[in-house]
Amino acid sequence: MARMGESIYDLIPPVMQVREKDPMYQSKFPKDLVPTASTFGMHNTSKPGVKNVGGALADYDGPHPARKPHATFGKPDYRPDPTNILRKTKSELPEPKAFEYPLPVERRPSLPKAEELPKKPLHPPPKNFVQANAVENILSQPKKPPPPVDWKKKPSFGKIPQYLVNIKKEIQDEYEYMRAMAEAQASAAPEGMRLMGNEEKDALILDLKKKWDAVNAEYQKTSTLSLASLDTIGKIKRKEQYEAQLAQIEKDIEKLSKPVIWIHKDD
Repeated sequence: MARMGESIYDLIPPVMQVREKDPMYQSKFPKDLVPTASTFGMHNTSKPGVKNVGGALADYDGPHPARKPHATFGKPDYRPDPTNILRKTKSELPEPKAFEYPLPVERRPSLPKAEELPKKPLHPPPKNFVQANAVENILSQPKKPPPPVDWKKKPSFGKIPQYLVNIKKEIQDEYEYMRAMAEAQASAAPEGMRLMGNEEKDALILDLKKKWDAVNAEYQKTSTLSLASLDTIGKIKRKEQYEAQLAQIEKDIEKLSKPVIWIHKDD
């Protein structure tokens, strides 16, 4: 039931409950630490768009720090520090001392006067180049030709140069290597086969080239080269026959050009 009018309880003042304040929050991180992956102050610099990606507690800018004015949440605070109070200056003055002049500096020598300078003509006399060249040519000594070289007196006269000796030795070594390979291949010949000699191979290639020349001459003599002249079946077959012979001879020559060729002993 609500109280109306005066009450005896109003004579006793109510007790005010004072609420205790919580202690001020203090972060364990430094106040000037850049937040993780912060983008403040990174524009127009040679670094990426973020800073302190790893969340390090120590601010490390590297060899090229990127710090820009006002690159914070706002302009810097220039208000005076309340803890740094202006103090009264000391009234004690240092003891007076006599003024000491600095040591004199040795002066440089003065410049010479105009009368003391050596007199030189303002415009030297013109030079006669024609006369000067004539005198120079007259007084000059004629060039002596170099003494003739007696090639017979040279220590290397009549001797084979060393580079030719080296080339000859290399060629001989290659021949020996090829002969050793041929002998090794001949000793490893299959049963009933023998290695074709170089002389026999060269003779066969020469005979094939002669045959190719003969067939090519007959091919050139015929009138089967132009497409307009291929009006009969015989001409077409003759042309195909010559072309097949020439292709076969070229294949035989290519086979004989191989370094190792095995043939039957009876051949």
